[in-house]
Amino acid sequence: MPASESPDTTPRAAAKRQQILTAARQLFLAQGYERTSTETIRQAAGVSKQTLYVYFPGKVALLGAVVMQELADLGFERADPTPPLSLDDLRARLVRLARSFTGKLMEPDALALLRLLIGEAVHLPELRSVVRGAFPARLLDGVENLLGAAHNAGSVHVPDLNLSARMFIGPVISFVMLDGLLSEQTPAPPSEATLARLVDLFLLTLGKGEEK
Repeated sequence: MPASESPDTTPRAAAKRQQILTAARQLFLAQGYERTSTETIRQAAGVSKQTLYVYFPGKVALLGAVVMQELADLGFERADPTPPLSLDDLRARLVRLARSFTGKLMEPDALALLRLLIGEAVHLPELRSVVRGAFPARLLDGVENLLGAAHNAGSVHVPDLNLSARMFIGPVISFVMLDGLLSEQTPAPPSEATLARLVDLFLLTLGKGEEK
């Protein structure tokens, strides 16, 4: 690869990176982290060792990238950029966010990768930030942004955005943890009616906004 090219900026480089990630994902799911070596990933991807390390410095970086790609679309990227202008609007957006989040993370492959990542993070401190960034931190930021916009619009009064966001994401994540990661049954995301009820109970904890 020419020195002037960045691994992340050319179509050819992006395709090569995806080729490596696809191979790593398949092997991690089939064999687990410990039994999957960078050499087996390299062979499965059909790239040289030098090419592999241009994109990923090691197996930890590969696992992190695989998980982040798996959970890339949790609904935040498609979020409506306009602020919630009413309590009903905020309610609808929180329900959509919770539905997107639980639906994505409770897919079988997503759960398998999360179990793998969480298990390895116990022994590999460098993976802990990947675990946090993969889903809880993103959900926290997404909810804080929504609540902050609604607060600024006068729809609700939220004196502590971080604590209020944590009060919301705790119950949402409990579905992923109890009914997904820690369940022996086939995972089933909560129904929209259940999530709507959760949002309604959460909104009772918020103060009323200014009359517009």
